[in-house]
Amino acid sequence: MASERGGGAGAYLGWFLFGATVGGLAALLLTPRTGEESRDFLSDRAGDWLDKGRDLVEDGAERLRTAFEAGRDAMREELRRTPPPAQG
Repeated sequence: MASERGGGAGAYLGWFLFGATVGGLAALLLTPRTGEESRDFLSDRAGDWLDKGRDLVEDGAERLRTAFEAGRDAMREELRRTPPPAQG
């Protein structure tokens, strides 16, 4: 039924993000703050988001590095245990 309307989960997500963006902009424009206070607030939040993003990237890189090292060690162990192919 959703495909008959040309919608689906992607369309709903798009409309949700559009609504969230419009709501956020409206909240920023209608808040009882001065422009300087709003800029300070946004720069603080952006810094927090940047720090959180950096932490996520560092954690992901560390997990990837650990997984790579474990895979490399497992490969070396398997190569050590496997006899060489017969020459013939």
